[in-house]
Order: sequence, then C-alpha cells, then structure tokens
Amino acid sequence: MDANLQNTKVMESSSGSVPVREEIDRKHQWDLAVLFESDKPWEEGFEQIDQLVRPLEAMRGQLDSADAIARLFAAETELERLIERLYIYAHLREDEDTANTENQGRMGRIRAKATEVSGRLAWIKPEILSHSEGELRAWTDAPALKKDRFAMVKLLRQKPHILSDKEETLLSRAAEVFSAPQQTFGFLTDADMRFPEIKDSEGRSRELSQGRYITFLIDTARHVRRDAFNGMWETFGTFKNTLACTLSSNIKLQNYKAQVRNFPSALEASMHDDHIPLRLYETLIAATHEALPTFYQYLELRKHQLGLDDLDMYDMYVPIVPEYQIKIPFEQAREWVIEACRPLGQEYVKVLESAFKNRWIDVYENRGKRSGAYSSGCYDSLPYILLNYQGTLDDVFTLAHELGHSMHTWLAQHAQPHRFARYPIFTAEIPSTLNEALLLKHLLQTSDDPKFRAYLLNHLCDSFKGTVYRQTMFAEFEKRIHEMDAGGKPLTPDALAETYYELNGEYYGPGIDADKKIALEWARIPHFYYNFYVYKYATSFCASQILAGRLVESESKCDQYLDLLRAGGSDDPLELIRQAGVDLTDRRTLESAFEGFSDTVAELGKVLKELS
Repeated sequence: MDANLQNTKVMESSSGSVPVREEIDRKHQWDLAVLFESDKPWEEGFEQIDQLVRPLEAMRGQLDSADAIARLFAAETELERLIERLYIYAHLREDEDTANTENQGRMGRIRAKATEVSGRLAWIKPEILSHSEGELRAWTDAPALKKDRFAMVKLLRQKPHILSDKEETLLSRAAEVFSAPQQTFGFLTDADMRFPEIKDSEGRSRELSQGRYITFLIDTARHVRRDAFNGMWETFGTFKNTLACTLSSNIKLQNYKAQVRNFPSALEASMHDDHIPLRLYETLIAATHEALPTFYQYLELRKHQLGLDDLDMYDMYVPIVPEYQIKIPFEQAREWVIEACRPLGQEYVKVLESAFKNRWIDVYENRGKRSGAYSSGCYDSLPYILLNYQGTLDDVFTLAHELGHSMHTWLAQHAQPHRFARYPIFTAEIPSTLNEALLLKHLLQTSDDPKFRAYLLNHLCDSFKGTVYRQTMFAEFEKRIHEMDAGGKPLTPDALAETYYELNGEYYGPGIDADKKIALEWARIPHFYYNFYVYKYATSFCASQILAGRLVESESKCDQYLDLLRAGGSDDPLELIRQAGVDLTDRRTLESAFEGFSDTVAELGKVLKELS
C-alpha cells in the first residue's frame, strides 16, 4: 500500500475560496430524484397531506379496541411515510446551501405543516392512554396488534407522562417555536458566519471555514494551527451573546418539557423513551474520570513527540508521527472502506458498493453547505450521506463512520416494517464506530510502512480521545448546564465559558496550557441542541470496539452483529445490544475499553521510540 497519497483533489475555487455548488461535479452530489424528481412533484406531495390526515381525525372518540388501534396505526404509517419523504427532501436541499432562500422556504413550510398535523392529531395518545392499564395490556397482547406489540409496550410506558388532549395539542402546536434555538444556531454558524483567510504552511491564503478548520489544525506548522484556532474562536466570540441566548433557550425548553411531563430532570426525560437507566450516564462519567491518568499519559507523549514545552488545544489534532503527511483521494478512501468491511459479509459489501454507484453521498464542501457530516434518510429514500471531504485521514474515517449509519438504515429498512425500521440513537453509533474500527484494523494489517502504522495508532488514540473522553466531557457539560438552569442560574456567555473551561481543564489535565479562547468551544457544538445525544457516542464506541474485535477474530459472529442492525427499533436498545453480546450496563464493559486505550498508548509509544 502506498500511504503517501499526495495528489488529492480537494474542491476549492482557483482563488482558494470555498466553491459554489454549481462548481461541484454531479457525480459527487447526492441523487435526490429517488425522493422527488424535482420541486414540482414535491409540491404535489405536499398538497396530499390533508387528504391523509382527515381519515385519522375521523377516528377521534373511536379508539376503544385493539382492532381500532390497528386501523389507526395503518393510517398513521401512510401519513408518516409521506411527511418523511417531504421533510427529508426539503432538509437535504436546504443543507446543500443554507443561504438559499427558496430552500429555506420549502423547509419552513414542511416544518410548519408537520407541526400543524402534530397538533391536529395530538389527541391520539391521550385518548388511547385514557383507558385503564388492564385494557391497554389486554390490547397489547391481542392478535390484531401482534406485529405492533412493541409499539404498544412503549406507549404504555408513557402513560404517567402524557397530558390531557388540550395540553398535548398546545405542546404539539408549539413544536415549530420550540425548534427556533436550533434553527437559529444552524443559520448563524453555517450560512451567516464568515471566517478570515489563513496562510497555510506554503504561504498560500485560504479561506477558513467550519469544514476546513480541521485541515488547518493538522498542519505541522504550529503558527498555521494557532492562526486557525484564533480565527475560529475570534469569529465565534463576536457572536457569543447570540449563541449563549440560543443555547440557553434550548436548555430552558428541555427543562420545561421535562417538568410539564412529570420527569425529575431533562436528562431522565431524554432517556425514558429508550428505557435507559440514569446510572448508565453517571457511570460513564465516573469511569471516564477514573481513566483520566491514561489520557494524561497520551497527552504527555503527544507533547514530547511534537517537541513542545507547552501543549495547547490547537495541538490536539496534528499527527505526532515525525515528517509524515498523508492526503487521500476520495476514490482511494472508497476502496479502503469497502475492503475493510469485508468481514461483514458479501451482502453488506455489495450494498456498500452501491452507495457510491447510486450517489448516496454528497462529497465536497460548497459555500453555504451545512458543516460536518451526517447520514439521513427515510423509509422510502436512499440513506443519504453529507460529507465535507478534504482528503485527510480523519475524512476517510468519517466516510466509514457515516456509511456505518447508512448501512444500518438500509438493513433495518429491508428487515422491518416502517414502524420499527427507525432505530434509536443509542444503537446508531455502534455500526458507525465499528466501521471505523474495521478500517483501522484493515489499514494496520495491509501496510508494511512503520510510519503509517504509527500514524494509524496515533489516529486510534485520537479517536478514543474524541469519541470517549471528549464526548463524555461534553455530556458532563450538558448535564451541568441543565442543572444550572434548573437551579435558577442564568446561562450567560461568561457562565457557560467558565463552566466549559473548568471542565476542559479537568479532562485535559495539568499538562495542558489551554488558551482561554477554548472556553468558547461550547458555542460551536451543534450536538448541544440534540438533547443529551453526546454520551451515546462514548457508550457506542466502547461496545463497537468489543464487537469489531470479535468480527475480526471470527466471521461467524457476523450474523449476530448484523441482526442487531436489522432489528432497527423493534426492541429496547440495551436489550438488542445485549443480544449481540455486549452488556453496556456492566461497568466492566467501559473499563475494558479504557484498558484497550491504555494498551494502544503503550504500543504507540513503543513504535515511536523505534522510529526515532
């Protein structure tokens, strides 16, 4: 394998600025025609919504038997599939160019219509749950609801937290208002913010952007990393009051909804639907704190290898392998990921190949495009992927990660009915991080370049840092600021920055001389608007490392793992993961992951010593 792949074509205009979408080759854009051929049939589909809502409204007052609920579920499914198609098309078009007002308008319309429909049908859960627990349990076991039994189990769990018809309608109709903080954050950071130009290590001026930030942070020239760091946080600092307002509003919203639904906290409310015990969240934080000394050892190794007296936060991403650079063309990334996933079986690989042929993926950054990466779709679409590919090794692992999500979606959709195809986030991050683990193992096995091996071990350490330590730090920050708001403490920019900087110091330890600007990092994290999402990265990563090891040791474990993906949302996530062979309620699972990290740090240190 030739690891020194320096001829990557990263999309940018001749001036070094971010290209507009029309400059991106269509083969590198996702194919939305699977959803709608154009905007016109989308409009026609939009007009059909009311026709599907009216039969459901006619059922009001008649949900008094298992047969009636079965008819309701069938009608709900038809409506939901249409709205999902409309919504996915609109949100993907908007994310292509968040500054495009036509895209914004389409997304605003379907969001408003979905809110209206939700309000018109908000009576359904209260009417079903107004019946006695005995009746509901009898209906749950009735033949008419056999295929929907788990849906009834989950509905019954909500009985203590469902309000009256009127109250549920009021909450449903306010959904669009409730989404305002997240929308405002997205438009501000993706569409409206402009970042300065940065000179790279060759003296060439390039526009800084959210998508390009990491490419500057992995530059071996420290002044480039520092300039990008300063440019990013000085720009965010200009908007810190607005961003504190959006985040504070979102926190207040989650606390309010938890309170009105009779939950002790917003955290417990967020975990209720997945049937996750609060102790799992608390155990993750405690176990991570206990394992911080190993992280400090890695940071000391990083500081030593970079030859720095003081390690700063902009030194956290540059590879520590001496005199080694790597740029990966997208086609090479494709080959690596496909080969790495062969332990998952012929069917998996065949579908994976179709992701590239059938344009699931929107590859390159363009002006106004949403930053970051994600997998998104619905029951009647392709499992689309948004990337902002820059040719870094991190980008290759991001490709593997998002393909893990999309393959999960594809397998669940082809094994489950619509109601159970959608899987919870708690299981979603397992196939994504498992694909990353398989890619790493594949590259380690197929390269005889000791520098590349060290580079990959460095990447694994950084992945653990980013997915376990860092995401757990985010989770603790999220928990703290919800508690601060619930306790009546205003979430001002200074309060958020002080809390964040304190936690950053605890997690990165005494060996880091952190620039005060990192206190603003809370302002850039979109996941803080997703309602206790981030801890699931850490738990999933721990589970995926165990599962990936078993797959590499024995391909006979493949079906057991793929059954987890095919199951979608047909059972509680902890139970599905347990059936795949991992118990995430057992602290030992987390501890074994940290032991694996310790072994990797030791191996990296050994390889680097041999290289030097």
